[in-house]
Amino acid sequence: MSATTSIEERERHRERMNRALGLGVAGGLAGTAAAVFAPASVADLLLFAGVGAYYLGVLGYLTVWRRTGVRLIDEREAAVERRASRVVSGVLLLVVVFGLPADVLLDATGAVDVPPAVRGAIWGYGLLLVVGAVAYGHAEDRVA
Repeated sequence: MSATTSIEERERHRERMNRALGLGVAGGLAGTAAAVFAPASVADLLLFAGVGAYYLGVLGYLTVWRRTGVRLIDEREAAVERRASRVVSGVLLLVVVFGLPADVLLDATGAVDVPPAVRGAIWGYGLLLVVGAVAYGHAEDRVA
């Protein structure tokens, strides 16, 4: 197999994956929009259909990803993903480092009532960083 064939095959598989996921997202949005404007008697059915379409798109994406024998991400894309991951991790870390103590301080003093959505987001980001640290440690053990 030549390099050109491999690149063309990779692009074809990635296009299939993206198309499946895009159709799923479009179906999910269409079902949700239809449920909003539909009579109450069919709104739940439309909502379930939209969620089902979304999950079918995700399953299509995963099926193409798992069944292909071609490497779907090249070195450049892997480098872009690493860089983007570092930026997102840094932003989350800043939000948690400054947000958690501020939340605790504001709650203890009663100076400001932090909305539950903000509190949940900050603590959720903190939990996400803990999960990321555990995953990093697990991956580091497996690679070493």
